[in-house]
Amino acid sequence: MREEPTTARAAAEAHHQRAIRELTAPEARLADDHVPRRPEWECQSCAPGTSWPCPPAQVRLSELYGRDRIGLSMHVGALYYVASRERPDDDPGELYDRIVGWIR
Repeated sequence: MREEPTTARAAAEAHHQRAIRELTAPEARLADDHVPRRPEWECQSCAPGTSWPCPPAQVRLSELYGRDRIGLSMHVGALYYVASRERPDDDPGELYDRIVGWIR
């Protein structure tokens, strides 16, 4: 049985580690195409300075999740969480629009 965190800091760190695991699972299935370079959150395949998710990454993620919009939303929500921790000086609204806002 897994031991639950006993402090707020331990709970936040456990949540962060779960988000990191969620981040790497679908990207491994996408191979090395259009995945984020972290902590910059730029596309590894596009021209330097191209924000991630770039249009090809959006298409690939949409294809990967198909009709499962809830799963896609949960995945990019976890990515937003990780990006917001790695980019604390970025505007949270702009970061959200970039990482989550493209889902329709």
